[in-house]
Amino acid sequence: MAKVLRLRKQWGLSWLFLLIVLMGCSGAKADDLNALRGERVGWARLKTSSPYWKGHATADPRLMHFFRDQTTLNIDPTWYEADVDNLEEMSAYPLVFSQGIQTVTSDRASRNLAEYIRRGGFLVIDACINPRLRGNPDRFISDQITALGRILPEGRIVLLPNDHEVYKCLFKFAGGPPHTEDYEGWGDHGLYGVYIGSRMVGVISTSGLQCGWAGMKQVAGHDVRCMQMLVNIYVYAMLQSGPN
Repeated sequence: MAKVLRLRKQWGLSWLFLLIVLMGCSGAKADDLNALRGERVGWARLKTSSPYWKGHATADPRLMHFFRDQTTLNIDPTWYEADVDNLEEMSAYPLVFSQGIQTVTSDRASRNLAEYIRRGGFLVIDACINPRLRGNPDRFISDQITALGRILPEGRIVLLPNDHEVYKCLFKFAGGPPHTEDYEGWGDHGLYGVYIGSRMVGVISTSGLQCGWAGMKQVAGHDVRCMQMLVNIYVYAMLQSGPN
């Protein structure tokens, strides 16, 4: 967990960090950006008992290259697994990506996930668009809220307004996040913020952002918008104040 705390101390409420990220989007030369890159950090998916925990993971290196092309974040292009049963493994990453935490039911896994979040880790939950695998969006959201209520009882979940900072902290989104498909109302939901006190510790999405950067929607530019949305979430997560 020391690495999570170190990274959050380095980046939490750091406007210098935001300035450096903005420089990555301003057309600065590659050599200049590389000189600004800090400690390397990995991208990890939360490994749970769900058979779908790593769906679309083979497309994640594309997202990592997008991060490096658009910002100065020193993100490893390889994707990793962060086993919810292994707190030290999770602690190597300031942010973990999940297909859903409704299957995190054991006492050990629940304690680990809660401890990871309380110490400064950030959780991104993004549903795949396939309704056969995930059910309907209302049920998905309800399942995540129920699981978080059990795992993180002091947390609260709120629907983020369309003018929330997460939609404009780097790339601009008007009207909420991009949606990869609108199966049975999947596109009706915006992002939900997970909070402990005033600190956002996670987001819940039914947008299928991962499906977008995996190319599941054949609309020009949609894959880029999904990656931009994830970059915004990452930047906003790193600008939080750290553990309360």
